[in-house]
Amino acid sequence: MIIYVVREGDTVTGIAAATGSSVERVLRDNGLAAESVLVPGQALVILQPNITHTVAEGDTLLGIAERYGVSPKELLANNPSLNGREFLYPGEALVIDYVTNTERRELAVNGYAYPYIDREILRKTLPYLTYITMFTYGFTENGDLIGIDDEEVIRIAKQYQVAPLMLLSTLTEGGTFSNELASRIFENAEARNRLFDQILENLRVKGYYGLDVDFEFVLPRDKENYVQFLTELKARLEPEGYPLFTALAPKTSGEQEGLLYEAHDYPAIGEIADYILLMTYEWGYTQPHASNRQL
Repeated sequence: MIIYVVREGDTVTGIAAATGSSVERVLRDNGLAAESVLVPGQALVILQPNITHTVAEGDTLLGIAERYGVSPKELLANNPSLNGREFLYPGEALVIDYVTNTERRELAVNGYAYPYIDREILRKTLPYLTYITMFTYGFTENGDLIGIDDEEVIRIAKQYQVAPLMLLSTLTEGGTFSNELASRIFENAEARNRLFDQILENLRVKGYYGLDVDFEFVLPRDKENYVQFLTELKARLEPEGYPLFTALAPKTSGEQEGLLYEAHDYPAIGEIADYILLMTYEWGYTQPHASNRQL
């Protein structure tokens, strides 16, 4: 694989020739259209096939995968043109793997999806994911879970061997995170237990792999209460075999001020959760945008 940084005057045709690739592959692998304008400084990935297979009459995706000792998911990831298709066509060339100049290492990738995600986009993306997190389950102050229509996305994800994660958040119908709702569930043991019971039942019924908790803008005074909430939740999930994921604000120090950061205790939450999702995309928001969410 080559990372090519566009220079002034570069064209896709010239880059393809210089890297031993083709115009079609450069466009496809970088999600570019034929009329796309290149910008100096833009990084392009140049993938160089190592092993290819020419489809013959009667070939199937599973059969080709077994022949080369790879998974069907790897074939789909290496050949984006296959995603969403029902058939293979004799004569088309499939990439089994690519030339790599570095040691291969494992990478876990998570993506968030609304239940109404475009199914074509979903199928094109799933080959590159380890987890898909369904956005989002809510709850009432009495601990009743507010569900979503997620069965179809879960079913499709499992077809691609992607583990679905249930997401629990304090997001309201207005699209803001409610620290008041968080405080009320922290203070009510009966409501917490009702919520935990319903979470476990939903994980079982829907066939989720695990749970992701995303409580944002928690009040600073609730810092220890949030840790206790996650501790109790982990104690309920672990015996059932469900891992606990949690989303954390991207702090630069333990003393960082701000409603988004102060109640997220990195050391304590890190000891509880099985996996952490660090929300570095929060750095992309302007302060006015962020303050609109502090409700």
